Amino acid sequence: MLLPKTSEEPQTERMATPQELYALKRIAEMESAIAELVKTEAPSDKQTAIDDASPCEVDTIEVESAQAEPTQTKSVETELAAIEHAEVDAHESSDTSKTAEPSQGGWLLELASILDQHRIWVETGGEGGTKADLCGVNLENADLTGVNLQGAFLQRANLRGADLSMANLRHASLVQADLCNANLLGTELRGANLMGATLYGAEGLWLGRLGGANLYDAMLPETISSIDGSKAVWEATRSARWFYFLMLTVCALCALCVATTSDPRLILDGQTIAVSRLGNILPINGFYLIAPILLLVLFVRFQFLLLRVWSSMAALPAVFPDGQTVEHGGPWYLMGLVRRHFRWLRETKTPVSWMENVIATSLAYWAVPATTVLLWVRYLVRQDMRGTSLHVLFFMLSVSVATGLPSVVSRVIRSGEMRRPSSRSVARMAFLTLRAPIAAGLILLLLSCGVILGVPADSDASRRYFSASPRRWAAEAFRLVGYRPYADLIEATLVSPRARLASANDAPGDGAGAKLNENSLRYARAYRAVLAGARLVGAYLTEADLRNANLREAHLRDAVLDHARADHALFISADGKDANLTGADLRGSDMTYSIFENASFAGAKLAGASLYGASLRHTNWLRADLTRSDMRDTQVQEAEFSLANLELTDFSGAKLTGAQFAGAQFKGTILLGADLRNTGLRGATFQGAVLRDAPMDGAQLDGADFRGALGLTATQVCSSRGWSSAQFDADVLQAVQAQCGAK
Repeated sequence: MLLPKTSEEPQTERMATPQELYALKRIAEMESAIAELVKTEAPSDKQTAIDDASPCEVDTIEVESAQAEPTQTKSVETELAAIEHAEVDAHESSDTSKTAEPSQGGWLLELASILDQHRIWVETGGEGGTKADLCGVNLENADLTGVNLQGAFLQRANLRGADLSMANLRHASLVQADLCNANLLGTELRGANLMGATLYGAEGLWLGRLGGANLYDAMLPETISSIDGSKAVWEATRSARWFYFLMLTVCALCALCVATTSDPRLILDGQTIAVSRLGNILPINGFYLIAPILLLVLFVRFQFLLLRVWSSMAALPAVFPDGQTVEHGGPWYLMGLVRRHFRWLRETKTPVSWMENVIATSLAYWAVPATTVLLWVRYLVRQDMRGTSLHVLFFMLSVSVATGLPSVVSRVIRSGEMRRPSSRSVARMAFLTLRAPIAAGLILLLLSCGVILGVPADSDASRRYFSASPRRWAAEAFRLVGYRPYADLIEATLVSPRARLASANDAPGDGAGAKLNENSLRYARAYRAVLAGARLVGAYLTEADLRNANLREAHLRDAVLDHARADHALFISADGKDANLTGADLRGSDMTYSIFENASFAGAKLAGASLYGASLRHTNWLRADLTRSDMRDTQVQEAEFSLANLELTDFSGAKLTGAQFAGAQFKGTILLGADLRNTGLRGATFQGAVLRDAPMDGAQLDGADFRGALGLTATQVCSSRGWSSAQFDADVLQAVQAQCGAK
């Protein structure tokens, strides 16, 4: 039976109340009882019975009738009273329903106001409106289609038989709520608290709408309660687990390679796998450049697989009816990442779970960035700006993934945002996500530039800069952790074993030496290193420590060795055309038969060095110190020796044609048979110098001091120019004036 609903629309109907149904039933029963009683007690039947009976019987009947009549009358009166009472109850119930309609209409208006305030609260993200509180409210059989009760309080609410189709109950509190036989078709229950709730018999309930919900001790339909969430999670994490261990294995191998990489192998671009039978199938420099790319690819692939896992888990309840949480269905090293994103799992943190979270986050998100940093630090020894920039770039990308993915996971799992982010919030989120990678990348880039362009903290060059100089920052920072980002080649053999065995004089054949063209070995420690036959064309060896190093037959064209420490080093037959050895320390070095044409030795120290037979055409020796050096039979045409210290230097047989010696010191210098034609000797001092058989045709002698010179003849002087302003011993001057005439 349908009765009109208490609604603002007059056409709607409502179900009859139980009291009304009972009253109507009693009225129908009483009416049928009276009808039967009247039928059985008809007067005609009574009169016939009296006529047929005997007098005594009549008397008896009359007596019985007289005795029974009050009883029957009483029963009829009782029935009539009950009927009247039922009618009165029915009328009272009808009157009550009539009087209840205005009050129920007021409650509906109040409910509409509550829902409207709650809608404002949801749309403004809690800044406006009021959160709905419907705890214990009786909404049985209510029509709540499409209502928005996101985050509302509905504890112990009676929603039995209610129509909640397409309603939004995300993150709502439905503890011990009664949803029996309710219509939940399309109802959103993600993140809702359904502890102890009754959903048995509910229609349209779908597991995908219960993602992140708390179903502990809830009564669910059989189709939902029979689903095994643990098995679903384990299956979803299968691919992610495989890539997880693959990524960590690659990270471990890279870390192992970094730990076992020596500076000589890194500088020589040797084998990544130090097995002679395999050969150099993977050069180590290639490994250091490819490894960050491979790590990032594996990292991104793993993170996308994790997103799939999180999406699958987001569709499952956070807490199942038996109390098991969704994390128990997967491995701890993956579930530790998602625990902080589920509200019900965050609230039950323990020290063990906290430790699992830290370990899982470190391995899953920061193993790749940490490995990339190790590769960057180790590769920094090569001082290769392009390779180092590649490491910095991939480090920034990996940090972006590590810092940005958790927020994406949070959005996947914590569904049901109260408001959509505006363009400002999206930009702010992007800035907050990228500021850490950008800051970290800039720090690494500054440290890289500081190492490649700066000076080490333990070198003499650091003394030329004040303590707060930017050139010292990077070295000081690495010094704090006990690391020196410059090559350590002390006593290293930078020649392949096969090349060493093939050559008896430690000088491998052409092309067999170390290929270090254009490499940067600034401030490298190469004491007693073997670089015989090394190809160092265009290499940077600024202030490198090459003491006692073997550079026999090394190719040093255009190499930069300014201020290098190469005393007692071997440069025999080395090719150093156009090399820069300004300020280099070459004392006691052996440069026999070497070729350093157009090289610069300005300010270099070559005391005691041997340059026998070397080709030194067009070289620059400005202010160089060649004390006691061996320059015999050298080719030094058109060289610049201005202000050089040539004391006790042996230039016997040297070709010095066109060389400039302005202000040079030739004290005790041996120039026996040296070719001094067209040389510039202005202001030079030749005290104790031996000039026997040294032709000086066209030499410029203005201001030169030849006092104390040995073997100087008038013929030599007369063939020169500007001798009149030069200073000679008295006997030499007299002979010159006699032969050349007074000028």
